[in-house]
Amino acid sequence: MMRPTWAEIDLEIISSNTSIFYELLDDSVELCAVVKADGYGHGGVEVARQVLASGATWLAVAFVEEAAALRSEGIEAPILLLSEPRPNEMREVVELGGVRPAIYTRAGVDAFSSVTHEGAPVHLKVDTGMHRVGARPNEIIELASYIVESGLQLEGVFTHFALASTPTDSFNRSQIELFDRVLGDLADAGHTPQIVHQANTAATLEWPETHHSMVRVGIGLYGTEPSKFFSERFKELGLKPAVWLRSEVSYLQTVESGEGVGYGHRWRAGKNTRIATIPIGYADGIFRGWWDGGEVLIGGAHWPIRGVVTMDSLIAEVDDSIEVGDEVVLLGAQEDSFLAVSDVAEVLGTIGYEILTSLGARIPRRY
Repeated sequence: MMRPTWAEIDLEIISSNTSIFYELLDDSVELCAVVKADGYGHGGVEVARQVLASGATWLAVAFVEEAAALRSEGIEAPILLLSEPRPNEMREVVELGGVRPAIYTRAGVDAFSSVTHEGAPVHLKVDTGMHRVGARPNEIIELASYIVESGLQLEGVFTHFALASTPTDSFNRSQIELFDRVLGDLADAGHTPQIVHQANTAATLEWPETHHSMVRVGIGLYGTEPSKFFSERFKELGLKPAVWLRSEVSYLQTVESGEGVGYGHRWRAGKNTRIATIPIGYADGIFRGWWDGGEVLIGGAHWPIRGVVTMDSLIAEVDDSIEVGDEVVLLGAQEDSFLAVSDVAEVLGTIGYEILTSLGARIPRRY
């Protein structure tokens, strides 16, 4: 018997979310589904199959091993590696077939061209201000020419937004304009990549001019908004979260007024208080700080977490209506109540991406 804690993933909702994004695009624009980090914690292989059946034509991952996991399950769609693989990984990239590496250094060009065939496609990454990876704009023409001279095909060129989750920030417009100038410079130099991609979830919703020939949608496919700015737009479009995180009450007791609860006694009862133990903790991705303002749903009501979250369990304040075995929801809906990923992220001072991708491997996924 396994402990009564699991993540319930609704693949039909992911399918619906994918279709909604697909319908936002012109016929000439492809949809690339970002399924890195095990599909943002939802299951990379399962999500990949669903999105490809719902309008996506490309997949994107961060690492070679993520692409390998998809190929090992028979997924044949083209896969974009969002970062340049290390030189000793390039042969595996070739062997996987249909995997396009991001390229932004001469060393990357040399490594890939030395193990692949003439005309193998690559995607050139431009750093327009994120300053994580990518070639600087003043290096792009030289590097694009070197790619072609090395016998590779410059199939794609792309960049990434740094502040798209805050659409009102003027730096977004600066990145859009800089990328447009880079594309113009490439064209003037005789380079016309077939696939140009810039938009993430936020930009896909906010700036149609950034759609180019492909968009890369990640967090939106899973029904979580990039930031609170997009909450109303998600509701208008019908985008819904696809994960419920469930457990159940495993133990009940009453602590007396003044007694402390959990490590460090960070919370003390102000009166005699009924508390429930729930078998899920920070080893499962429920951050230790979740107790400070965090809640769970039991019986359709919100109950505050008391005491710091421990490795394998957490404690919530309840009342006498709660019984051992009652369902607990940490993310998702229960009766008329709801705990959104974005709400939990706000309590923790983080983002929905981190909440989803932190859900641990020892939490079973049910589909």
